Amino acid sequence: MEGVNTYNEIMRVGELFRAIDDITPPKLEKGKRYVFIGCGSSYNAGLIISEIMKKNGYYADAITAGEILVKNMFEEIVEKYDLAFLISRTGYTTETVKVAELLNERIQTVGVTCDRKTPLANVCDLAYELDFAHEDSVIMTGSFSAIVRLFLNSIKRIDIDVEEVLKKFDEMTSNDIVHKKSHFIFLGYRERYYMAKESALKVQELSLDYAEYHETLEYRHGPIALLSPNSHVVIFSEFKDPSPLENDLAKDVSNRGASAQIINSFTTETDFEVQVLNLYGQLLGYKRAIYKGLNPDKPHGLTKFVSLKEL
Repeated sequence: MEGVNTYNEIMRVGELFRAIDDITPPKLEKGKRYVFIGCGSSYNAGLIISEIMKKNGYYADAITAGEILVKNMFEEIVEKYDLAFLISRTGYTTETVKVAELLNERIQTVGVTCDRKTPLANVCDLAYELDFAHEDSVIMTGSFSAIVRLFLNSIKRIDIDVEEVLKKFDEMTSNDIVHKKSHFIFLGYRERYYMAKESALKVQELSLDYAEYHETLEYRHGPIALLSPNSHVVIFSEFKDPSPLENDLAKDVSNRGASAQIINSFTTETDFEVQVLNLYGQLLGYKRAIYKGLNPDKPHGLTKFVSLKEL
């Protein structure tokens, strides 16, 4: 059955969390300066993790490996940071591995992969090789949550009923949305803005649909002009009861003929919920792919990792 790997890799996140919780997470120190380096979803994971670290008093940034290479930022990285976390699900992403090689012996490096004995792990000083989160499908899904949880556990470990979240998101990504919508917009602030970015990417990758991401109220400042009856807007709210302004935006979207959903906060640790919010976009992208007759395990034009021979 086409798409079975992607579906199973999304639905096993609870199992991955139990495995992650058995691992000693990275020891973060508030006197040190951290940078997360990656590409694609791995970069988005770094953006989310670094944002939550900053909220909790740590010095952290996230940069794409591509920007570092294009701008030759190696001296800047060495001068500005004490430790670099380099994330690549496969451990083979060319840009990330190249950056790790060029930072070798100049700054402490820690690789994070979902396989063993990879080029990235081999070149870094230390490595988290989360091979239990290995994925056969092309697109990064459940492993994203596992990597984010690994780092958030360094700050605070929280209990999340992953099965309940999956059930809720499965219900929210209903046939009415999957069969009638083809334009998806994800909105949020700070770490939820980065989650919106990741969610849009999943829909683009899995179902080849047009997807956008914006800060919540910024959506009215231009992008809303593209809204149509084919559009579906998702607001990642940090509140258990949405802000009146979020509700007003959702109503405005509906009045214009599109549909809107607000995903409210559901724990007492709002920021840390991001480790499962990505499951909504993954389920939506998966369902849309199946509906369109696509194979989400092997999306058109994509490979499991990007290899650039010229590097």
